[in-house]
Amino acid sequence: MSKTGEMVGAVYGFALMLLKAMSELKPTHYAIAFDMKAPTFRHQLFDQYKAHRPPAPDELVSQLGRVRQLVTAFRIPIFELEGYEADDVLGTLGHQASEQGIESVIVTGDADAMQLVSPQVKVFAPKRAFGDTVLYDEAAVSQKYGVKPQYIADLKGLKGDPSD
Repeated sequence: MSKTGEMVGAVYGFALMLLKAMSELKPTHYAIAFDMKAPTFRHQLFDQYKAHRPPAPDELVSQLGRVRQLVTAFRIPIFELEGYEADDVLGTLGHQASEQGIESVIVTGDADAMQLVSPQVKVFAPKRAFGDTVLYDEAAVSQKYGVKPQYIADLKGLKGDPSD
C-alpha cells in the first residue's frame, strides 16, 4: 500500500518481474498483452468457459491502470484484441516471430503458456519462491509435465484441469 493508501502490491510485483526479465533476458524487443473485458471466442463456443472461476479481486483490478502507466512509461507496446485473451495474443506474436527466425520469450505466470513452447519460443515464469524464476524450453516443459509442450492442452483435458 502506498503512503496515500492506494493498493500497489501488484504494480510492485509486476515491476519486479519486468525488471528481472529485462536484466536476465536482455531482449531487443518487448511487447505486453492484456486481457480485455469483453468475452472471448471461447465463451461463444462454450458458455461455461471459466464459469467456475471467481472474478479477479477488486484489489487487483484497481491496480491495472497503474500497471498500464508503468508499461507506457517504459515505452513498451501494448497488444490487446477483443475476443481474445492476452495468452492468445502472446502466442500469436511468438509464432510470428518464429516464422521470421526470431527467438521469443513469453514472461508469464500462467501455466497454460507452456503449450506455446517450441524451439523458437520459451516461457520465463516465476517459481513459488518470491523472486525465483525459471526459463522453460522444450526439455524443461517435458521434464516438469512428462509430455512435450504441444500435448499440454491434451494432458490438462485428460486430467480434468479446472483452471479454465
